Amino acid sequence: MPNTALMTEASVVQALVDQIPFAQLPGIRVTNVAENRPFDVRFDLESGANKVRVYAEIKQAISPRQLEIIAPWIACLKAIEKDATFAIVSPSLSQQAQAFCIQAGIDFLDLAGNISINVPGKFVLQRTGQRSKDFIQSAEGPREVNVFSGRFSRILRVILQNPRSWTLSEIAQELERESRDNAVVSGIVTELDSSSTFVVSLGTISKALRTLEDQLWVRRRGTSVLVPEPKRLLVAWATKYRERYRSRLRSTVTYPNPFGKDLANISNALGSISLGPFAFTGPAAAAVRAPFIDLDTVDAYLPSPKQTDKLKNLAGRKADGPMLRFLDPYDLGVFMYARRYEGIPTVSDVQAYLDLAARGGRDQKQADYLFDNAIEPMWKAA
Repeated sequence: MPNTALMTEASVVQALVDQIPFAQLPGIRVTNVAENRPFDVRFDLESGANKVRVYAEIKQAISPRQLEIIAPWIACLKAIEKDATFAIVSPSLSQQAQAFCIQAGIDFLDLAGNISINVPGKFVLQRTGQRSKDFIQSAEGPREVNVFSGRFSRILRVILQNPRSWTLSEIAQELERESRDNAVVSGIVTELDSSSTFVVSLGTISKALRTLEDQLWVRRRGTSVLVPEPKRLLVAWATKYRERYRSRLRSTVTYPNPFGKDLANISNALGSISLGPFAFTGPAAAAVRAPFIDLDTVDAYLPSPKQTDKLKNLAGRKADGPMLRFLDPYDLGVFMYARRYEGIPTVSDVQAYLDLAARGGRDQKQADYLFDNAIEPMWKAA
């Protein structure tokens, strides 16, 4: 079957006939595939002696928000026809859509092989986590954006710093305010315009909010949006962030630390060499707000790669403390809500949480500690 961004209903039906979703599932097969109005297709799903009739709607793409709308209709149909099931069939279903389906009791399958069919007492089949480049999801309308990456993530930073109701214009104003008043990088001296460090267009904000709403990360109230479960959104972001963290470490530079173990001394020493703006992250940032473990590496973000020229004289120095590792931010948004604690520049608690969770191991425990002792109290106080 050709690799295509938009598959016709006929090609999806043919994929069912060809048993494509059931690869590496021995004993599972589809029979009696046919059109069956008012549904797009009906077929029998067999496993050994067990067989169940499936009535399916074919969707090129469907978001959790759309699934939420049809969930009551699916539940009514399943209550009436207890020996059959009513499923969504798609070329590709996002992980968020799959999770919502399972939670809401909506049966589904996609052509990558993700399946959840549950007819109590008669037939149960579930497999998720399948990925395939053979079938590319394509939305029927404006394409969703990756709200966890690049400049789009700046909108997440605003609503997770203070998870209240936000309008589009209020988010834009907050980005402008943070660009102007940020305690760590408001005075940044590079080719970047310090007055617009974190600013993005209204169109970018609108796209991000639309995707967040479609994925049920936010709820709309008139012209405002609200994050009903900020921790769930933060954990989802951390999961995505972890996927690329290792590759980002390849662009880091590490130097011996001749300044000792005290973070304040390290901060003052870096300032004395005219390094320019920087902010500690990971365990170093968390240690200021929620002490938990001894530091083995001191991580810091630099807004400009040119700043590493100021660090070259550290290469031959004798180490007297944890190694210094300087990270190139994937987006300047990592400096949003950075602040100084007793003169020590650190990233926001949200960014520190992301970097701790990405490191894993004992650092995940410190991420949890930071959440319980800094982030959650911040949300409650807002």
